[in-house]
Amino acid sequence: MQATCTHLDDIADVAHGLDVCPACLASRDTWLHLRQCRICGNTGCCDSSRNKHATAHFHETGHAIMRTLEEGQDWSWCFVDKETLEQDDDGRWRAVDAFFDAGVWYAREVLAAGAASLPFPRSATAGDGFPLGIWEATYRDRYRAGTLDPDQAAGLESLPGWRW
Repeated sequence: MQATCTHLDDIADVAHGLDVCPACLASRDTWLHLRQCRICGNTGCCDSSRNKHATAHFHETGHAIMRTLEEGQDWSWCFVDKETLEQDDDGRWRAVDAFFDAGVWYAREVLAAGAASLPFPRSATAGDGFPLGIWEATYRDRYRAGTLDPDQAAGLESLPGWRW
């Protein structure tokens, strides 16, 4: 899905961030995951950490984009546009819709197992409670409204039995 983030031009070429949250370290506190500002390089802890220093940095500076420093992960987040972003091999940015991706995965699993067929009842859930029926309704509504991303439409149309 094409990124709609309006802050991509603000991204600077900053060196990889620290392996610690300096603000947590200074206050002798702990952190769970680290994030790095893509504008100035500041390292802070994630929102699952008690202090949420990466978000605090955004509020203090207005620097809209941060990236994860987790090993094996390569994504960024725009605080303003509320978009998860990944960069393709050719350097183009794309938005990641994790809800959509999870729904396609669960739908394929349920359909392959023969446990259900399309359309799903609105109350349908899958796996650990994923709201499969609400997921389907959300993207059907976007299709009817003309706001569904073409790549997402193609992904849905690839599901066995999908009909608009």
